[in-house]
Amino acid sequence: MAGLSLRQAAQEAGTSKSTILRAIQSGRMSASRTDDGGYSIDPAELFRVYPPKSETVATERSVDRSEGQDAPASATPDATEARIRNAQLEAEINALKAILEAERKRTEELREERDRWAAQAERLALPAPAPAPAPHRGWWPFRKSA
Repeated sequence: MAGLSLRQAAQEAGTSKSTILRAIQSGRMSASRTDDGGYSIDPAELFRVYPPKSETVATERSVDRSEGQDAPASATPDATEARIRNAQLEAEINALKAILEAERKRTEELREERDRWAAQAERLALPAPAPAPAPHRGWWPFRKSA
């Protein structure tokens, strides 16, 4: 893998070239020498010591690499991230649909149970039918006097 020059490493890390050079000279970061006397810095080594200054820089680097390898346009990080995000959202939607369906079934069961209880309450709340009055029969016939 091609290493980064001091200038490129400084841009990636958001620092100055002299800061990168001091880190190499102090042993905080390793780098190999090139034929022209410069430094070749492995990106993993650079980002171990200095995190990238932003996500966009790392994304731009990935795009530049993929373009150099004749990668299809759909393999760009933005397209890949969009596909991943779409898959996550679809999974979330499907999970929410399952939850919604379960809640609908539960609601229907609760309505049926409510109706059964209401019917039972109505049966128990009605007064018992009054018995028909029996005709009065005694051993002494009552007569009304005029």
